Amino acid sequence: MHKSIISKVFGGAALLFMAVTGAQASTLDFTEVGATGIVSQTVINLSNATLTSYGDDMYIGAPGVFGETNNLGIVCASPVGSGNCEEDLQIDFLTVVTDLMFESFGVSAGDSVTVSAYLGASLLGSTVVTTQTTVDFSGFGSIDRLFFADSSTAAGIGWGDFSFNTSVPEPTTLALMGLGLAGIGWKRRKAA
Repeated sequence: MHKSIISKVFGGAALLFMAVTGAQASTLDFTEVGATGIVSQTVINLSNATLTSYGDDMYIGAPGVFGETNNLGIVCASPVGSGNCEEDLQIDFLTVVTDLMFESFGVSAGDSVTVSAYLGASLLGSTVVTTQTTVDFSGFGSIDRLFFADSSTAAGIGWGDFSFNTSVPEPTTLALMGLGLAGIGWKRRKAA
């Protein structure tokens, strides 16, 4: 009976935690970098993601120039000094994201990038992008990393207009969790 009470209380606490955790709409803001054009860095930290170039540089497109609609710029990985988007790129989100969608920009004949979504070490799925399109990974559920494997023979593809949700605890979460733990202690004492 003691185990039954504890499992009911833990189950209730888990449901309570899920009920007070909300989703927050977000995007990637490449204007945070503070520069446009060729950025001589292979790692850039944004407020909600880390960008890693497997080339020598990163290219940050100015807001609106390539037709992105959220005015937060685009990004791609670039060979040293070229400004082309012909290298592999990785985006590591600082929290798990859901409902992920984004756009490809500046696509020319000969451009091809395989975009893969991951949660931890698990590959959730991939798509090959060869045209300007919306990449919709919303059906994959939770994602914490994207990898862009570039095999372009033209100038490559830029990425922007990211949109996704992150799970964010509501301000009352800690208080409610504390109340749940106090309830577990009270039930345990009463059962003993």
